[in-house]
Amino acid sequence: MEALSVYSTKRSIIHQLNQFNVRNFQPQDVREVHALIQSCPSLDLNSLYAYALLAEHHTDTCFVAYDNKDQICGVVTGYICPEEPDTYFLWQIAVSPTVQGKGIGSLLLDNVREQCLESRQLKRLKTTISPSNKASQKLFRSFASRFDVDCKVSPFLSKQALQPLEPEPFETQHEPEDLYTLGNWVWN
Repeated sequence: MEALSVYSTKRSIIHQLNQFNVRNFQPQDVREVHALIQSCPSLDLNSLYAYALLAEHHTDTCFVAYDNKDQICGVVTGYICPEEPDTYFLWQIAVSPTVQGKGIGSLLLDNVREQCLESRQLKRLKTTISPSNKASQKLFRSFASRFDVDCKVSPFLSKQALQPLEPEPFETQHEPEDLYTLGNWVWN
């Protein structure tokens, strides 16, 4: 019960401040989302085309946070796993460096919980995080703790698996990715 009261308190504080809101990711958001992710050096920047496909095909499972000037300041992309229909796979979550630390990442995850996990009665949320991305690790562990669900971490993609066939300079090589599995969520 304590986790629920912390969740309710944090959510109500964010809404009382009325600084940020969340809505579904739409095709008209693609360029702004691309620029936002480009401003987050710890994240992989995908093509505009990839984000356009997410906005077109997964608008019901992808969300943007925006401020009172309608500027996008956060995004979360994800989808229901075809081979695991009780699992939401979170592909990316990003918060603008100018507003990090203001609860936007938690607000986006809370929205995923309500709009994807709870509404579809899903049991798990999965995502991958590189070992150096301590902020994301903390965000997901805190999220799991707030709702009293397990957060299991296991190796997923090796550094070698994420390297192109043609060698790249060292600074562009991709780190390994660990799989974070949050759950089992239980719904009434």
